[in-house]
Amino acid sequence: MAIDTVPEEVRRQARLCLLDSVGCMLAGTRTQEAALIMDCEPALLDGSGAGIVGTSQRRDWRGAVRVNGYLGDVLELNDLIGGHASIGVVTATLALAETLGAPGVRALEALVRGIEVTARVYGAVYPSLKRYTDMALVPVGIPSSIGAAAAAACLLELDEDRTQQAMAIAAGLAGWCPAEVIFGNGGTVKPMLFGAQPADTGVTAAWYARAGMTGPAAILDGKTGYFATASSAGHLDTAAWEGRWALSQPRRKLHACCGYLHAPVDAMRRLARQLGPYRDDRRIEVRVAPYVADVVAKDRPPHSANDARFHLQFCVALAACGADVILPEHSIAFEQQLQREELRTAMARVVVRPDPAMSHYHQCEVSVSDGGGRAVSQALSAPRGSPQEPLSDEDVIGKFMVLSAPVIGSESARRFVDACLALEQLGDMRELSTLLSLPPKERMP
Repeated sequence: MAIDTVPEEVRRQARLCLLDSVGCMLAGTRTQEAALIMDCEPALLDGSGAGIVGTSQRRDWRGAVRVNGYLGDVLELNDLIGGHASIGVVTATLALAETLGAPGVRALEALVRGIEVTARVYGAVYPSLKRYTDMALVPVGIPSSIGAAAAAACLLELDEDRTQQAMAIAAGLAGWCPAEVIFGNGGTVKPMLFGAQPADTGVTAAWYARAGMTGPAAILDGKTGYFATASSAGHLDTAAWEGRWALSQPRRKLHACCGYLHAPVDAMRRLARQLGPYRDDRRIEVRVAPYVADVVAKDRPPHSANDARFHLQFCVALAACGADVILPEHSIAFEQQLQREELRTAMARVVVRPDPAMSHYHQCEVSVSDGGGRAVSQALSAPRGSPQEPLSDEDVIGKFMVLSAPVIGSESARRFVDACLALEQLGDMRELSTLLSLPPKERMP
């Protein structure tokens, strides 16, 4: 695949993936967890390596991958194309392209390759995905590692055979992405698993393949491979992807919470607009797919900022009490949110029902009843940001500005937007990085 054979719509969406993912990284620098991850990776003081977005700090490529990938996932605002393809692929591409001084057109090709590969592998298992209580892993980490390897192989200009080896090696090295870390009490390490670790694994695998190492050829479709592990009928249907691009049907986020919660939040918000201010006699029933209920329906209040982002009752209660979207501040300041009496009452009135008739996390039905016998319901299968209700280019740019301006300032944020949307014109990806790395005295507070 040469970039000039890729439809312009697909290239445009890849640029927006870069923009959106970087916005998520910039917003992530405002969290308490940001200091933890940056302290874990030794800084480079000689100007070499790659930049940590929104700071004046630099790391070697591996440290930059791990820090930027963590920052981009910590707030749960990164997109859902191919699972969570962009955060791993963008993270890998940014750090490696800056380290190599690659041109923008090569970086764009790497983004398209990586996101599309991730989406195809992820799509092979998702329709027949096993329940998390049966397999205990989240199907994102391995596809994202393979996609990051495809992106890195493009930047390293590997031939077809070594690109295939890079992807096989990445699948072999990928972590199993345990469901307990993502949906349970995973501590502060959770944001490593969707972006940072797959990106690190993918770039490492590409370097290994460049040196001549080989990987397991049947890692996906062998009888003990990934497809058999994660799904009941997984297979890669290449014919179904002929002329089809995952990037042409993007899934993006308005909410700073797990994608499993977007449909219930949007449905609840529609009902809240009909019903007016929350009253404590209301009972809220939420129907979702069983595998969704398994992991985001909780039997206690959120115990951490990360847990709040994966807490169905908490996020639905926020919508019932007037929130139009789940903002980063809702989870960052979850303890203050829990001091609101109306929120605690609403959260206690949310009942979650697993519905076997639902098979996708974008499907839900929310019903609200009150003591007077009034009941209304809202079924939803296309929340805001889904392929059926996509965010416009202006929406994505607006989201980026909101997330980035408090960190790098509006002027630098606007320059980054312009440069990102004209990515092919950049002669060296280090030009893009300079827009994201400002001396502390020049940054917004």
